[in-house]
Amino acid sequence: MRWGTFMETARRTGRRRGGVDTRTQILDAARIEFARKGFKGATMRSIADAAGVNVALPAHYFGGKKKLFAATLELPAEAREQLLAVTRQPEIDAGELTRTYLGLWEDPDTRGQLLAIVRSGLGGGEAIEWLRELLTEALDDAASSGPQQKIGLVLATSHLLGTAVARHLTQIAPLSLLPFDELVTIVTPAIEASLRIHLDG
Repeated sequence: MRWGTFMETARRTGRRRGGVDTRTQILDAARIEFARKGFKGATMRSIADAAGVNVALPAHYFGGKKKLFAATLELPAEAREQLLAVTRQPEIDAGELTRTYLGLWEDPDTRGQLLAIVRSGLGGGEAIEWLRELLTEALDDAASSGPQQKIGLVLATSHLLGTAVARHLTQIAPLSLLPFDELVTIVTPAIEASLRIHLDG
């Protein structure tokens, strides 16, 4: 069998050289497609093409576009727990929260999911629900559970989200060009101010 014929056969059947898992291959391709195009723009066909598999395989493994999208939104358990662990501290450290959250955007293993959430979440739907769920979980788990502390944490995470969007989605210079440590140093005072907000009454 010629090499070209072999590759075309593998593409149609979803086989991979070197034992690469087809489900993982589809999931990786879907993260890229959803991050670039959002939920509405990405199609099962474009995802299959990006993964190099038969167009029927994404549905076979995930049961449909919505379920595939939901799978791409799930951050690794370790990353999710890392973020929530910061908010469970009796006194949330602004620098640690800033570095932990923005660090997830710097990490290639989690950046794709976060970009997909934001791109698709701008239009509402499941992505924005997932983001709301994560923030709500952070609030519920916060050791300091008073109303002022919760408002402060919402303001802080909103500021961090805006910073991440400007740096990674819209890529606004010079913010997008700053070294990560310098970014953390610049942003932390604003996060500190949000966390320590005082409301009359």
